[in-house]
Amino acid sequence: MIYIDVTDLILWVRRKSTVTGIQRVHINYAVNALDHGAQCLMFYGRECRNVALVSNEFVRYMADVLSSRVQMDRPKFFKMCPNARLSPWPDYRQKYAHRPVKCLLHTIGGHLRFHTQRCLFERPAQAPDFKPGDALLSIGRDWTMEGYVANVQRLKDQFGIRPQLFLHDMIPIPGEKQAGTAKRFLTFVIAAFKTFDRFFTSSDYNRGEIIKYMHEFVGFEKPVVKLGFGQNINAMGLAPTALPEGLEPGRYLLCVGRIAASKNQIRLMRAWHKLVLAGADGGVKLVLLGELSGSYREFSDYLGEAKALAGKLILLEKASDQLLNTLYQNCLFTVFPSTIEGYGLPAAESIAYGKFCLASNATSIPEAAGIHADYFDPLDEDEIQAKLSHYLNDGAALRAREDLIKSTPIRTWAEASAELVERAGQPLDAR
Repeated sequence: MIYIDVTDLILWVRRKSTVTGIQRVHINYAVNALDHGAQCLMFYGRECRNVALVSNEFVRYMADVLSSRVQMDRPKFFKMCPNARLSPWPDYRQKYAHRPVKCLLHTIGGHLRFHTQRCLFERPAQAPDFKPGDALLSIGRDWTMEGYVANVQRLKDQFGIRPQLFLHDMIPIPGEKQAGTAKRFLTFVIAAFKTFDRFFTSSDYNRGEIIKYMHEFVGFEKPVVKLGFGQNINAMGLAPTALPEGLEPGRYLLCVGRIAASKNQIRLMRAWHKLVLAGADGGVKLVLLGELSGSYREFSDYLGEAKALAGKLILLEKASDQLLNTLYQNCLFTVFPSTIEGYGLPAAESIAYGKFCLASNATSIPEAAGIHADYFDPLDEDEIQAKLSHYLNDGAALRAREDLIKSTPIRTWAEASAELVERAGQPLDAR
């Protein structure tokens, strides 16, 4: 039996109805894997030591919420999965390792909240019938839950299951080994290398990084399997919604991704600014879709000072999947300038919509978009500007790229999930 852990996904959906890259991958794998006999489960209770099955109906409901097919109905959500009300057991020892008083206060507060929620909301739930050799798949942001790997190790020791982990990237590690969440991620990864029996990832770039860090941190190597993602988003096929005010079909470029230094929107914005000042933007607008970090002052300061960008650059910090679907459908083409990615899902999604992507040539991005994209050095603003100008002003070049895309079938999440389930069920020595 293949079990997919959706604990992190449940915690995400109960707080938010929008979806980022990892949640999109997680829900698509989970909901499509149900058609191949997989079951989903969650951890809950004291230190998340309890494990329970969640219904296929509940998983499909989460998929519908995240795709904007239905509005979030919280009473229905918690009726379908009562233990979704429970927050993970808090552990502040690492976060406040050098601030003992604050650690004690947060620990006491966290325990009070946990036990209150437990008394009010915890309900009996059916436990998985684990058998030796069953696969437990972790796909989400489980590194954010304290003690997660220890719980997986306990199940491995007790039932003889084979835990397998989808590592989306190793980006938090380089240069930030002692900083905040990066330190938590590093602690998780080192423990995971020892406990999990097989690792999956989405690119050859990631695979090389994972193997490198295996040797560095634990001194041995375990199987690391590359699996390609699906390209379609769940909202495909929904009726288009209205475009945001000021946008017209075919008259804007679309850049999808949270606004952060590594996503490199700052250089794209500077290149776009130069085009606007030169009057070479062709009346087209640039749409940046992604949440802006409050600490990313360089971006905010430049946007505030670049008066010529008023009305020429549109920042959308939140969008439902239904709106994302509409934005993809109606853009002229997409731009993806990131300096480092584990995959590059927006580039692959663009291709699924038949839209050309002008992308960074860094890390794994060429694996995500392949021959269907054109590439630039993400650190070279002049090259970004030149490539933008080329495809804005050469309609024949743009149409040739679109024709190439349309002649190639897209990879669906149903296909990707079938491969994941198949590979997870293979002997551990299968590569």
